Amino acid sequence: MKDSRLIEILSAFTWEELSDFEKFLSSPFVKTRRNLAPLLSHLRSLYPEFDGKKVEKSFAFSIMFPDEEYSEKKMINLMSDLTKESENFLMHLALDRNETDSLLYLSKGFYEKQLLNHSMRVLKTFEKKLQPGFSPGKDYYAKIRQSEFFKGAYYTSKNDFEGLIETKKRYFEASAVQFIFDYIQLLSSVEPILTTYGRTLDNKFIESVLKLVNVDELFSEIDKSDISHKYLIALHYYYLKTITEPEEKKFYYLLRDEFYGNISMLDREEKYIIFNQLANYCTEEVSRKNEQFYKEAMDVYKKMLEENAYSFSEKEYMQVITYRNIIYYCNTVKDDEWFEYFISKYTDALSHEYRTDMKNFAFGNLWFLRREYEKSLVSISAIENEFFLFKSDLRNLLLKIFFELGYYEQAYSLIDAYKHFLSSTKEISKEYKEYYNRFVKRYMQLLKIKSGKSRDVPGLLLRELTKETRIVNKNWLIEKAEELLSNKKK
Repeated sequence: MKDSRLIEILSAFTWEELSDFEKFLSSPFVKTRRNLAPLLSHLRSLYPEFDGKKVEKSFAFSIMFPDEEYSEKKMINLMSDLTKESENFLMHLALDRNETDSLLYLSKGFYEKQLLNHSMRVLKTFEKKLQPGFSPGKDYYAKIRQSEFFKGAYYTSKNDFEGLIETKKRYFEASAVQFIFDYIQLLSSVEPILTTYGRTLDNKFIESVLKLVNVDELFSEIDKSDISHKYLIALHYYYLKTITEPEEKKFYYLLRDEFYGNISMLDREEKYIIFNQLANYCTEEVSRKNEQFYKEAMDVYKKMLEENAYSFSEKEYMQVITYRNIIYYCNTVKDDEWFEYFISKYTDALSHEYRTDMKNFAFGNLWFLRREYEKSLVSISAIENEFFLFKSDLRNLLLKIFFELGYYEQAYSLIDAYKHFLSSTKEISKEYKEYYNRFVKRYMQLLKIKSGKSRDVPGLLLRELTKETRIVNKNWLIEKAEELLSNKKK
């Protein structure tokens, strides 16, 4: 039973939800005729591990039916029914926790009974509760359409043709806006699919639809209109343009300013989506050596944290890559005070399995930024390297520490291991392998000069480094080359 769908579902329940589920099973609306309470009671006693001999079907059967011979069929039927009712319970929870959905379904219930006055009464409450937005979970415009449909039945029954016309207008406006959202999201997906996966949509119908609408002309017309929640369409449009025309930086700033200007009207999921696009855009600009976007990216991440929008919902953890990127930008803009605040306040936002290693990694970077290299080494030495997600970041930091401390033997040894890792790993893309290999090459040149194994001129290396592109830790390499050149002149 351990690997069954039933156990998987029950494992996701909280203890309180299991108690409520037990009450739910006693409801007369539960369709099964089988008594499921004993099976649930037994499984509750095994929560949350659901491990060992007691979770086996035969053992559970012997507890429930001590005087009967084991019946596989009977046990399977009980498990099947309990699984189905656990799914019904989840459906009930989802509806119960979403007030607007509950009101809409209540209105629908009145509509189906032709109690149209009551349906309309509920819709008025529904509209007060409904918050505009574009996130898939909110499904705002689909709900507006459903609401206007029910209103249409009410106005028809009252022979109120003015009301009917107005509700039709709102219905089709919601339909049009939803189409625009979906259309822009589709366009926004085409470029990433092509660049990331090297794939086209390979769907002739969708491709033909994409050719039908000029989104720039459409947005121009919308901008002149009095359509409600125009800012949501603007966000979608500018989001699209940052993807399809990244060289036009004005669209980034239009997206950012429209977003920040209306941020109080957006939910966490919507904020998360836009913040990530802003951060991704900044990262792309940084990769193109547009240095003004280092601080811009840092500001975006600070604003994201200020808005508690570092994950889709409060129940989800911060992504490790987000935590890592913030470390990177703190290093780049050299904001050590805020860096320390970030570590102390937001490390617990990570999943438990990553917290210790990422905290050690963060402190390793913080101490390095403050030039406390021994402390930095102690912090990163506590990381379980074998399982660490950002092995290249860790090796790059270690190499820099060894250089600063003059640990030449350790540095040469790590370089050999690093080269082998880069040549054999499949965890890193070919493009980033080139970035890291260029860093190792230039680092080796600096290390040989500093350790006395090379008579190369630091000035020549410095000139080459300033022209270097697509390389990690470029600023640090230049700084060390300048130090070597300065020492040589003394």
